[in-house]
Amino acid sequence: MPRIITLTPNPTYDFAVDAPKVEPNRKLRCLNPASHPGGGGLNVARAATRLGADTLAIFTTGGLYGAALKGLVAEEHVPMRTIAVAGETRLAFHVRDVATNDEYRFNLPGAPMASSERAAMLGAVRDETRAGDFVVGSGSLPPMRDDGAQESFWADVARVAKSNGARFVLDSISGLDTALKEGAFLLRHNEHEYQGLAGGALNWPDGIAAFAQGLAKKGAAERVVITHGGDGSVMATKDALIFTPVFPVRAHSAVGAGDSFVAGLVVALSRGSADAAALRYAAACAAATRLSSGTSLFSREDVERLYASGAA
Repeated sequence: MPRIITLTPNPTYDFAVDAPKVEPNRKLRCLNPASHPGGGGLNVARAATRLGADTLAIFTTGGLYGAALKGLVAEEHVPMRTIAVAGETRLAFHVRDVATNDEYRFNLPGAPMASSERAAMLGAVRDETRAGDFVVGSGSLPPMRDDGAQESFWADVARVAKSNGARFVLDSISGLDTALKEGAFLLRHNEHEYQGLAGGALNWPDGIAAFAQGLAKKGAAERVVITHGGDGSVMATKDALIFTPVFPVRAHSAVGAGDSFVAGLVVALSRGSADAAALRYAAACAAATRLSSGTSLFSREDVERLYASGAA
């Protein structure tokens, strides 16, 4: 079976709490503290591991939060290869207002990356990938500490993956221009992210579907997937358009839903599922994560129950 290798150059130590009511200028007594690994690629790896996939998470670690992050990943039994960096791993803080069920997310900036650290990440991809694997680049890119060119990072990852016969999946808004010139197996954006490429909002579904298929026809990616909130999602290839609705659930948290979608999509494709079935499985993973609280992602039982329900 192909391996799913995720790359997270800017991970987070995620800390989530509940507050009875969020108010300004008051000391808030918080409840239910929970810590989880964070960052797009790490969330994809966590989700793919829960789905039973052969997974490897490649990510940077630095300082006290980096050590703690490594421990959290180990607790979830996610295979990992870490890249030591000089800077401190960043912290992300999530607060749920119990009174309104609103979520407040505070993401600290990532520490600058050195060219040697960047090269180490690319070297890890080169070492680990084999023909048929999926390499998933997800999340933001940290700034560079020296004169290295960070905008070409995902393009360089794509080039390394393809040279080893692997398939590159991109779920990021960083370094897009060069990455899409290099070409990807799959590009995934949500209803806000695609607008940076499109130059603004497009109507759903026709305008967005046509835009996604235009990217596929240009060779930017073999498959372009755009998720559009409660409207569902579309997958475009140069020859076909596939739509799937969302699974109706009572959401507790949206944190990690997009990463769970990517994980479900890639896992299903790695197992030989047709595009339509893979897109529906991805939607089930996203919905199952919305059933969970904080940054805890889904249970596999919820994914399988939703996927089998026919509700979407």
